[in-house]
Amino acid sequence: MTFYLIVGAAYLFSMLVQTTLKRTYAKWSRVENSAGLPGGRVARQILDANDMRRVRVEAVTGKLSDHYDPRTKVIRLSQPIYAVPSVAALAISAHESGHAIQDHQNYGPLKFRTAMAPIANFGGRFGIPVLIAGTYFDSQLLVLAGVIAYVGALLMQFLTLPVEFNASKRALAQLENLHLMNEEETEGAQKVLRAAAMTYVAGVASAAGYIVYLGLAGGRLLLKKPPVVP
Repeated sequence: MTFYLIVGAAYLFSMLVQTTLKRTYAKWSRVENSAGLPGGRVARQILDANDMRRVRVEAVTGKLSDHYDPRTKVIRLSQPIYAVPSVAALAISAHESGHAIQDHQNYGPLKFRTAMAPIANFGGRFGIPVLIAGTYFDSQLLVLAGVIAYVGALLMQFLTLPVEFNASKRALAQLENLHLMNEEETEGAQKVLRAAAMTYVAGVASAAGYIVYLGLAGGRLLLKKPPVVP
């Protein structure tokens, strides 16, 4: 019952956040920015202003698939962001540029998240199977290993928050310094970035719930008294 309550609450919160993001994005993607610049050119201007001409900006397929790849030094923007001069494109392209600036300035939390990502992915992939195997074979060692691996992967969600909030803060500062938005667009960009950030908050809330559940379930298994042999 505890598991279903946690999963249900996380699902409802995630659905609410996704609905808010889609509505906010749809509204401000229909409003043209006063600079008349599509997201691709906004990102390029921010990068050039920060002496980051080696960082490339590319268009990719998909919707809201925008991201910065610190390994290849490339900002990848979805077509509606890359090619459309909207307020939403302004905000999102500036946000991804904020990640590039973090990388350029050796921002500690981003470096740590990038370094730990392969380990977290491994834990997220194999933690639960190991935990299940531990319960099946009644092995406390496997249960402990599975819980630690999966909890480690979930903890990466918590590190995502300061990285994303910092990138949004940098984005708004860059847009203001380069005079790429007016007062109304500032409000719109803040709403878009806030709605996007809430998706990470939802991820952290879900991770916290799962960590609590795994702690309770794993604790019961690890502290379970061995059967008394007559």
